[in-house]
Amino acid sequence: MTRRPILTLGMTGVIVLLAACQDETSAPEPPGVPRFSVEAADEESAAEQISRFMDETNAALAAAGANFRAVKAEYITYAGSHEAGAEIIQKDVGNKQLDADFVPFDERRTWSGANGGITYAIDQTIDAVPLSGLPATETTAAIQRAMATWDAAQCSNLNITQNPDFGLDIGVVAFQLSGGLIGTPFIFADVQHAGWRDLNFAGGTLAATFTFVFIDEDGNETDINGDGKADVAFREIYYDPSWIWNINGDVDVESVALHEAGHGLSQAHFGNIMIKNDGTLKAAPRAVMNALYSEPLQTLQGPDNGGHCSLWANWPNG
Repeated sequence: MTRRPILTLGMTGVIVLLAACQDETSAPEPPGVPRFSVEAADEESAAEQISRFMDETNAALAAAGANFRAVKAEYITYAGSHEAGAEIIQKDVGNKQLDADFVPFDERRTWSGANGGITYAIDQTIDAVPLSGLPATETTAAIQRAMATWDAAQCSNLNITQNPDFGLDIGVVAFQLSGGLIGTPFIFADVQHAGWRDLNFAGGTLAATFTFVFIDEDGNETDINGDGKADVAFREIYYDPSWIWNINGDVDVESVALHEAGHGLSQAHFGNIMIKNDGTLKAAPRAVMNALYSEPLQTLQGPDNGGHCSLWANWPNG
């Protein structure tokens, strides 16, 4: 597993994939304009980083009068990193509900599809091109395949569709953390893939997903359908720029996107984490939603389908 050194400025952000760090190979710089990106503070752990970035994002959203906040971050680690994935709950939002989900036909989500359909958008700026040089056509196609895999689950009828990106730099988190230097304050879809250039994560992070929920005028999370869950506004996924990304190999775009899209569709991590004799970690039974990434996995496993069906089998009627 190889990570490329990268010089960036600033801060980062949330369901994160971590991996082991080696220095024998570096990725070439692709053509394009150098980008500002937000990163971690010195010696900051992934959990500390994630918590801080949610705090900073929410402070900026509050100042802007937004009716949503970041409430949760799940992160996944590479099996060779000696770290296990976990969930970070934002500590300063409303009544701190531990669960959140989309509400069918929620009129506040003007970016959602007709008839209760779930939407996604993919950044098509330079952010669509990892520093390792994969073209945007390939990364976009891999993300589209990942979304189609979840949409094809036979127990649900999500009618997942892709919304236009309008050529803009998708990224609410990036916009708030950078003071508007990158990203955009606009929401394009229920699940937003914000690309590879905006956020540079701590440690061995591969990717991150933020969950945003709606709040009322008193700052409390809303639950308009009374299901005991906070109402999700949207989720936003970022891919770390420092890795050598591949199609069907090692750090595989489709496999990572499939995992992150699972979080985007409200799934949590699954499986047990065990320490092997060599000190590395292993997740079992194997599933896309394991808290560890070890190798490409582009097909939903039994636990993935089970989790998905428990959430979405009755959508949009319940």
